[in-house]
Amino acid sequence: MAELARNIRSEIEKLTSIPVMPELAQRIMALGPHPEVRKLVAIVELDPGLAGQIVRQATSPFFGYRGRVNSVSDAVTRVLGVEPALRLAFGVIAGKAMRSPADGPVGRKAVWLQAAYSAALMQSMAENLPKSNRALPGMCYLGGLMHNIGLLLLGHLFPSDLHALNKAVIENPSTPLINLEQRLFMTDHTEVGAWLMQKWNMPEEVIVAVQRHHDETYRGENAIYANLALLADRLLQRLGQGGADSEELPAELLADLGLQEADLMDAVQRLLESRSDLDSLAAHMGSV
Repeated sequence: MAELARNIRSEIEKLTSIPVMPELAQRIMALGPHPEVRKLVAIVELDPGLAGQIVRQATSPFFGYRGRVNSVSDAVTRVLGVEPALRLAFGVIAGKAMRSPADGPVGRKAVWLQAAYSAALMQSMAENLPKSNRALPGMCYLGGLMHNIGLLLLGHLFPSDLHALNKAVIENPSTPLINLEQRLFMTDHTEVGAWLMQKWNMPEEVIVAVQRHHDETYRGENAIYANLALLADRLLQRLGQGGADSEELPAELLADLGLQEADLMDAVQRLLESRSDLDSLAAHMGSV
């Protein structure tokens, strides 16, 4: 693979234009973290596909709501909450900026499927955190949706190079994804993804989740979002999905977060009960 190596990080940093955040996503972000429900609903309803996904997620077994959800407003006020709904809506729309190749272990379909599952797991785990380690559920959800955005950026900008990465992943199943990326590109999806999130002026919590979700030792500012992303990826690796470095759940990390492995197994069970809804969300995000 050595002959394929390119300094893609340098090429990206020299770009004068980057994928533009979709206009609807910009409008959602402009609402701020605590918008009026009516304003958020009005924007969501401009995109029928997004509106449908918001309602479908609210009726998912994952949330356990037994009442009727007849509208986006019901979904936001009765089930999801304003801040989580805001982050979900943004993540679904923002992904439309990427036109990465669809197939392969790091293609668009696989990345969005892992994103949907990771987001659900992170939000579920956040609910079990002790008060001393509280994290915003909606920000956890958005961090899960965005944490592998670097793979989509690589595929959007350099589709032929993503095909090379797909081939390398298939031929080297025991080699960590980041190691393969570094050999091929002299960078990896955490670095280029964080670069894009900074260019988009995303919240620092999301940038950290993108940049540090493979580092089990990271304990810096906003570490909780990266730590939960790492745990989510490793849980998904146990289910045969994703590109985590390991299936191990580091005991020290769990202790620092105040989580028990049983809490994580409960989150996985909730996820498995909601797979059809998460698959639908992933398919919607991965469509172009």
